[in-house]
Amino acid sequence: MMRQRHENRNEKKRQNQRGFRVFLTVICVLLVVLSLTVLALGIGVRAAFARELPENFLGLTAKGISPKFYGYRFEDRQNRIGDETELGDAFFSQQKSVYTPIQTLQDHVKDAFIAIEDKRFYEHRGVDWYRTVAAGANYLLGFSDSFGASTVTQQLIKNLTGNAEVTLRRKMQEIFYALDLERTLDKSEILELYLNVIHFGEQCDGIGEAAAYYFSKSPQELTVAEGATLAAIINNPSYYNPIRHPQNNLQRRNLILSQMYEQGKIDSDTYEAAKASPLGLHVAEKRKTEQISSWYADMVIEDVIEDLCKQYQMSRGAASGLVYSGGLKIYTAIDETVQTLVEDYYRRSAKVPVNANGVSAQSALIVIDPHTGDVLGVAGAIGKKTGNRLQNFATQTLRPPGSALKPITVYAPALERRIIRWSSVFDDVPVDFGSNGGKMWPRNANYGYRGLTDVAYAMAESTNTVAVKILEKVGLRESFLMAKSKFHLGNLHESAEKTDCDRAALALGQLHYGVTLRELATAYTAFADAGVYHPYRSYYRVLDAEGHILLSNADAGEVVLSAGNAAVMTKLMQGVVEEGTASTITLDARIECAGKTGTTGQDQDRWFVGYTPDWICGVWCGFEYPEPMGGKNVCLKIWDDVMTRITSQKSGKRTFDVPSSLIRVSYCKDSGKLPCEACGFDPRGDRTAVGWFVRGTEPREMCDCHVICEYDAVCGGLSHGNCPAEHCEKVALLRIDRQFPREVTVADAQYVLHGDPLQSEANPHDEESYFLRSEAGFFGKSNVKKPFNRSCVVHLTPQSDEDEIWWKRYWDTLPSRERKIE
Repeated sequence: MMRQRHENRNEKKRQNQRGFRVFLTVICVLLVVLSLTVLALGIGVRAAFARELPENFLGLTAKGISPKFYGYRFEDRQNRIGDETELGDAFFSQQKSVYTPIQTLQDHVKDAFIAIEDKRFYEHRGVDWYRTVAAGANYLLGFSDSFGASTVTQQLIKNLTGNAEVTLRRKMQEIFYALDLERTLDKSEILELYLNVIHFGEQCDGIGEAAAYYFSKSPQELTVAEGATLAAIINNPSYYNPIRHPQNNLQRRNLILSQMYEQGKIDSDTYEAAKASPLGLHVAEKRKTEQISSWYADMVIEDVIEDLCKQYQMSRGAASGLVYSGGLKIYTAIDETVQTLVEDYYRRSAKVPVNANGVSAQSALIVIDPHTGDVLGVAGAIGKKTGNRLQNFATQTLRPPGSALKPITVYAPALERRIIRWSSVFDDVPVDFGSNGGKMWPRNANYGYRGLTDVAYAMAESTNTVAVKILEKVGLRESFLMAKSKFHLGNLHESAEKTDCDRAALALGQLHYGVTLRELATAYTAFADAGVYHPYRSYYRVLDAEGHILLSNADAGEVVLSAGNAAVMTKLMQGVVEEGTASTITLDARIECAGKTGTTGQDQDRWFVGYTPDWICGVWCGFEYPEPMGGKNVCLKIWDDVMTRITSQKSGKRTFDVPSSLIRVSYCKDSGKLPCEACGFDPRGDRTAVGWFVRGTEPREMCDCHVICEYDAVCGGLSHGNCPAEHCEKVALLRIDRQFPREVTVADAQYVLHGDPLQSEANPHDEESYFLRSEAGFFGKSNVKKPFNRSCVVHLTPQSDEDEIWWKRYWDTLPSRERKIE
């Protein structure tokens, strides 16, 4: 019995030992797995995040040195032959920097920010791990959707990069950058950068601007309370704005003061005195007395800031600080002569409409080199420029371009895909007859419809119906993509709620948001330079204070049209200037010019983009808050005046290049085909014209639209076959099949033939063959100035009651002036 008990105890002991060994094995396995997992995660994290700041990152900071701007006096702009010149104060007003070196600040100002934002700033190495762990747990457990715990170093990273996404990935990358920044700079350098880029609301970036605006003093003069007031703002510049929400700011200011006291930054007497003091704001009426820079300088600064943000992932505040006080050298594309002419004209001479309340419309103008994309001159608004970085209506304002968009979205893609040619003919009649009880659409500017219309006339007179019909052949998607990706109209919009991929937007230019004048004028470089699109450039390159290249802006021309089709487009748009909607232009007749007008719905915006062999000039006019303008297109007068001044002072080519691939061919304006004998017998006169064609696309078929008929010159109508021979002469009418669901006026309706009135065996009971059925009679009255009388029924003698009934029905359809009896 005792032995049995002993054996049981031994067996239990062995079992416990085996269990312990299994437990140890499991623990070891888990530790190995955990170690491998941690190792894998570590490797993954190191691979997923950059551990070092981007190259040049620390060079992209303000240094308290104003920028310098340069231009060139080119003998040959395309080949960059010319002399460099520094641009003076007339271009850019050198303004005193508000950059604040850290050693000039009193300790209590620096301590105010450290006490509330990062009290262990001088102890950690970029990351406060205590606060980070607590904030991470808070985020993961769902107590808050905010990480918090950002140190001054991390906040500096966020402000320099402009990346403020509330994501774990952004926070992790920020941590790696902060650790690297602390290895590179000392604490005083980090704090100096921080205080010079942090945002204080009211368009104030940096403590220098904030002190000058809120207290009208330098940051070196700030009291303890004033320093705490500014430190209170940065947590939420809107909520803690001391002007708009003084109580919010006062409450946080006092919290900061209490933190400064608890951390031993100030003694009790200082704390009590500062806490008892009012905010004591002394808001500056003007931030500073500004010398006014040119419109061109404003444009360059905005472009450089935008490109710095894109290329270096900088915030706008950091990029702006770098431009204004980073000691940059900026080499611009300006033509000083052109810029002086443009600004002087817009300051003194430009005339624009005034509304019933006496408010003047606005206008903008830009001149671009078509062979390089260089912006040569710009005026952003009417009148004397009263400040810097104002709204620039040439480069920043989006407006629908109206018909000035048609060359880009309709005619160019249709030519390129050989859907149309110069002589292609479309019927200028409504596309939609208002089947749902609405108005017929689209309407033309003259509210009338012309009938058969060739592409050359449709371009010259900006015929909307033809544009819509061509667009439908091109396809909405193809047109939209070409405008957006080839002509780089980046603001074309497409979403479930609003889209510019529709007929009104692409055929008529009624975009939801619009385009800037600069990007529209730039698109015309493809027409003016043999099919090559050149992106606009206001500057060539930007160097940092040490002379390293920060930005380079080389010509990135790309072929978007064949040279032949670009030349055809130019010839078509010459028609706009010579005999179309821009025919009031009086530029020296020896200088060829082409272009396209644009007018938007309700007449709220007017445009003209025109070009010569050497210059593209775009003009926009409209009210700042859109309203109808009425009257003539004042953009034509402005364009004419400015271009006359430019061409009189600067020499250049006078004629457009015509590639050898283009030929001139005569065609019939009603069929678009080669003229036949009948084309010369049209009652309106000879219907032949001469057009430009890329070799191989010219018409080769004979006109089959005109039909020769006998006309009774004595009685004034078409012969039915029984008219005296000596009364008859030949005329040619149009063979068109038209069926309209409602009455519509069509100008060529009275020249349209249905059936054949010259049949020798005409059946008097056959309405289609015996009488000429007039569309003017059936569907609407003609508005042609010299109508052609086609009512020759004078020799008809009804032979039966049935004939008389039929005749009476036909007679009732005729306009009164065509009812004749002999």
